[in-house]
Amino acid sequence: MPFDFSIQDYDDQYKGALMDISLPWLEGNDLLEPADIDQLTHPERVLAAGGRILLAMAEGKPVGMMMLEPFGNGVAEPFKFGVLEAYRNRGIGKALMEATIDAARAMGVHTLVLTSHHSLKAALHIYESYGFRYEDHDHVAFELSDIAMKKEL
Repeated sequence: MPFDFSIQDYDDQYKGALMDISLPWLEGNDLLEPADIDQLTHPERVLAAGGRILLAMAEGKPVGMMMLEPFGNGVAEPFKFGVLEAYRNRGIGKALMEATIDAARAMGVHTLVLTSHHSLKAALHIYESYGFRYEDHDHVAFELSDIAMKKEL
């Protein structure tokens, strides 16, 4: 039976949901850093930079998210990709990835770059299935990040 959900742009009324979605996977994988809290408590910075925050909505609430921040020169980063545990394995992650790629193209982005951690197997699987390729890991904002990936659009 199909699960009913939709993808929509962020609205300030859902600011608290950003932490609710991200903290469980960050803390559960021992990956929480001060930069994470800063990003999650200041989503307006992503929007002010011309980025997008996409939310997966189900049962009247946000259950998944992905932020997309442009860096200029046609490059952007998708990050804070998460789905609440109770809503996983229902196609929400794939729908968020597709919506993020579509949003990036609409923004004129030609290259997506991201960093992640080897323990985030489900996210890495989705990235790989959408054509992200592993790159040399040289400079990142997160100390605990140990993987870099790239996708040309």
